[in-house]
Amino acid sequence: SGAEAHERERFGRLTWDYFKAFIRTERFRALSHPLTETMSALGTVVILWYGTRLVLAGGALSAEEFIVFLAFSMKLYSPVKYLGKLPAIIQPGIVASERVFEFLDAPIEVQDRDGPRTFEGVREGIVFDNVSFHYREGEPVLDGISFEAPAGSVTALVGPSGAGKTTLMDLLGRFYDTTGGRILVDGIPLQEYSMTSLRHGLGIVSQETVLFHDTVRSNIAYGLPGPISDEDLEAAARAAHAHEFVSRMPKGYDTVVGERGTQLSGGQRQRIAIARAILRDPPILVLDEATSSLDSESERLVQDAVGRLLEGRTVFVIAHRLSTIQRADRILVMEAGRVIQRGSHDDLLQEGGLYRHLHDLQFQAT
Repeated sequence: SGAEAHERERFGRLTWDYFKAFIRTERFRALSHPLTETMSALGTVVILWYGTRLVLAGGALSAEEFIVFLAFSMKLYSPVKYLGKLPAIIQPGIVASERVFEFLDAPIEVQDRDGPRTFEGVREGIVFDNVSFHYREGEPVLDGISFEAPAGSVTALVGPSGAGKTTLMDLLGRFYDTTGGRILVDGIPLQEYSMTSLRHGLGIVSQETVLFHDTVRSNIAYGLPGPISDEDLEAAARAAHAHEFVSRMPKGYDTVVGERGTQLSGGQRQRIAIARAILRDPPILVLDEATSSLDSESERLVQDAVGRLLEGRTVFVIAHRLSTIQRADRILVMEAGRVIQRGSHDDLLQEGGLYRHLHDLQFQAT
């Protein structure tokens, strides 16, 4: 195909440029040794010629002194040769260290305050108070968002792509700090909590499930301190409808799932992620398009597992499929970084507006 030919030509061009640069560098590196040897030999010849003249012609230098000087000068050749090779040896390390220190010296934008609190769960609720945020000055992503999510409630966020739904949830985990307004948990600003304890109490199940090249057991128990019993692990997998397909695998829970879970289907990866969230038992749960790319059967199993996961938690659901959030306690409709509608599913249908428009588009299509 045209794209394949283009990429092949581009790869060949970049490889050839790298090859030429490598050969040029190696040529200079290879020349350093014979050049230093030649300079050493010429230096020895000059010393012998001039020293012999001093000893034989003018008597300005005795033979013993000349021999001692010659011996010391020969001793200096070895470090001089090494100095000649040094730039070629250390240059690759300098380039690599520049990249490493560029990363290490990058400023930490979100930090704990002195003496932070430990986050222990949500007892009253989470309040977003006139929250605003921008990545670049003058280009607001979120603008004046205010709402309250009582403890144990389910809040759904819907709206077109780019409305700011995922960014709003990133602020809840303090992956960024707000540029305006504040987020309160039980009346306490989010910045008062330590990030470690806050993120330990936050579970995220996203559309792009992150699995590692490790066993099913390790992926489910990932990030949990201390050993996890087989009973607890299996109970979490059963609740997520994952135990059945895991038990059919060649090594069961000790089966390696491949890089990013390539040995599993999309629905299986999602159920592993849900089992991980169930095992962690976080007080706050964020579901970010958790079923958007699944077939009907996988979606039914994942939805049932999600239903068990919602119990007793403060939940935020980001969804494009409105069928998945009809039973949410409240639905926030976002557009261009603002909340333009809020209410229950039935109330928003009666109200009309963007939510009714999105609902009609989806259900007319089906």
